[in-house]
Amino acid sequence: MGKDGIYLRPLGFGRLPEVWAIVNVLLISTDEACTESLSHALESLGLGTALAGTPAAARARIKSDSPDIIVVDADNLGDSTGRFVTRLRARHAEPTVLVTGSKPDSPTLIQLIHAGIHDFIPKPFDPAAFASVISNMCETRDAPDMSDLGDTEPAGSGDAGFTPSKDIARANEKLRILNKTLRQQVSQLTILYQMGRDISDNENWSDALDRFLMALVNYTNADGAALLLFSRNQTRLTTRSSFQVATKVLKQACARLMAEWGENPRGSEIHCIESYEDRVFNTCLERLKPWRFTVVPLKHRSRSWGFLLIEKLYRSGRAFTSDYPFLNTIQTIAAEEVANASYISELRQLSRFNHKVLENINSGVVTTDLRGYVSFWNQLAAGMCPRLRGNQRVHFDSIFRSAAFGEDFFENIMRADKDTHVLEVECIGAADYRFPARLSITKMHDDNLNGTVLVGIFGDLTEQKRLENEIRRNDRLRVLGQLSAGVAHEIRNPLTGIATSAEVLAGKIGGGEKGKYIRAILEETNRLDDIIRNLLSFAKPAKPKMGKCALKDISRRVVSLLSDQANRKGVDLELRDSSADDICTADANQLTQVLLNIVLNGIQACDRGNRIEIELTNEEDSQRSVPGFARIDISDDGAGVPDEIRNSLFDPFVTTRSQGTGLGLAISQQIIEEHHGKIECEFLTKGTRFTIRLPLGDREVLTDGGTTRSAGEQ
Repeated sequence: MGKDGIYLRPLGFGRLPEVWAIVNVLLISTDEACTESLSHALESLGLGTALAGTPAAARARIKSDSPDIIVVDADNLGDSTGRFVTRLRARHAEPTVLVTGSKPDSPTLIQLIHAGIHDFIPKPFDPAAFASVISNMCETRDAPDMSDLGDTEPAGSGDAGFTPSKDIARANEKLRILNKTLRQQVSQLTILYQMGRDISDNENWSDALDRFLMALVNYTNADGAALLLFSRNQTRLTTRSSFQVATKVLKQACARLMAEWGENPRGSEIHCIESYEDRVFNTCLERLKPWRFTVVPLKHRSRSWGFLLIEKLYRSGRAFTSDYPFLNTIQTIAAEEVANASYISELRQLSRFNHKVLENINSGVVTTDLRGYVSFWNQLAAGMCPRLRGNQRVHFDSIFRSAAFGEDFFENIMRADKDTHVLEVECIGAADYRFPARLSITKMHDDNLNGTVLVGIFGDLTEQKRLENEIRRNDRLRVLGQLSAGVAHEIRNPLTGIATSAEVLAGKIGGGEKGKYIRAILEETNRLDDIIRNLLSFAKPAKPKMGKCALKDISRRVVSLLSDQANRKGVDLELRDSSADDICTADANQLTQVLLNIVLNGIQACDRGNRIEIELTNEEDSQRSVPGFARIDISDDGAGVPDEIRNSLFDPFVTTRSQGTGLGLAISQQIIEEHHGKIECEFLTKGTRFTIRLPLGDREVLTDGGTTRSAGEQ
């Protein structure tokens, strides 16, 4: 190895002499790993190699060693590669020039094509394969020239003008020139093919199309080029990309081609657009008159994709002959790559569409692998089951439980005969929170995994179950109300007779032992009358008499009415002072009845030393530009509500007291709902909290006289 990293092959076989032999290949690069591996591969084939790291050193090596092959590293020279190769070919036409590099830009490739490089080898390359290509080139260059046979005439020739050696030499020279031209054309077509592949490989293939058209124009010395593609099931032809072609020309070309191309019996051949006039469909090779616009139909797998439009003046079909092989090749390349790019574009569009649908669908979507682990989930599925976003793999059975398919849910589904199932399952969300869900499962073959996987679509049924329970409860209440109204009406008449007779009997008997029993009859009759009154209030609640009222005044009145009863039991009853704007449209008497019912229940559930608080606050309505809600919280720290009646606390006849009717909370709920409000109960660690929300501001209300609308909503 010399000063500049020169590898030389020996002059003959046997012992290596002390002198260096001929330099066959000059490597112009500073990539040590690349040049060292290629040099060793060339040396193993018996080729001498020299290395130059700079353009100046390369020029000196070429002048001194006259290499057969020059390999230029475009990564080393960068943007100056095209200029360097152009000057190199202008000064030294004999050496064969190869260029290597990693993804050069299109202008550089075009400049290299015009400079006359033999081929472009992209990096990374296989050193052995590259060396083999170079060796073949050297053998071709070293083939004996037939002109060296001399001018000797063959024996027995009597024709003094017949000189076969000269004819053979001239034929050999022509073949050599044709061979060199053919190799150059093939290498340039290879480069253009690589640029064509760029069309389908690039996701945004508009830029790739522009580069392709620019290369096509530069290579053919044309004035411009454009790609015209069909759309809307071949009912429209539009310009997809153009380079230096006037917009007016493109519109006219699209209109003419759209009108005539279907009638061309040789539609896959190359035509001049002028031949479409007067319904003449001659190809360019058959054309005798000049034309400017050449049409290259693009057809792939029996489908017409569009046309390449090339603007270049040709005098006749004879002048077109030199470009025909190239355009014929480009026709195949462009049709294939445009078709591939269109297919890929459609797939990308479909993929984006599917992604948007899956992310915005109002259901969770999951897919599994062959073993049942979740491999895909959409955003809503991760929202309902946050564990999917974790680092651990999540199994299908760990987020869905089915009573019908048992513990091995995934395996049992995969063994089932049906491919599709719709089930109500238990879904496990965050921190083992479980909720009911409707799960639609479909078995699907996955080509990538070469097996069957599951696709699950599920939705939360919590709200639906709540509404179903609410509907069932309302149905029960409606039937119960009708029954209560009938029973109360039938009982009240004889009860009135009993009470009247007892009062008359009490007047005749007077006091004493017998009068005690009469008084007991009257007390029980009055209690029964209260029960019937509550039944009627529940069955046929009175319409609220709406008016402006202050919830603070109503709360103070309730505290005043029940404070003595609370004090006798040793319970502290307090209204927390609030500056909230609690003016609302309501029936003050009915709201008083609701608060009395709830506070009385609290007093009865409390023991001495317990506390009941009434607190008033406001809640803003962030969803609408209207006033929010007045909130009344009534909380106690008493014994609380037994577990067995918590889910049916507002149902009629549900009570914890032996003397209670169980209608107080049911009636209270009816009253609040008539006021367009809502009442809820929260079961605390100790005690309960009832929350009442009533709309503030002007609302549509019901009165005895019908429906009215306040000024704020008119």
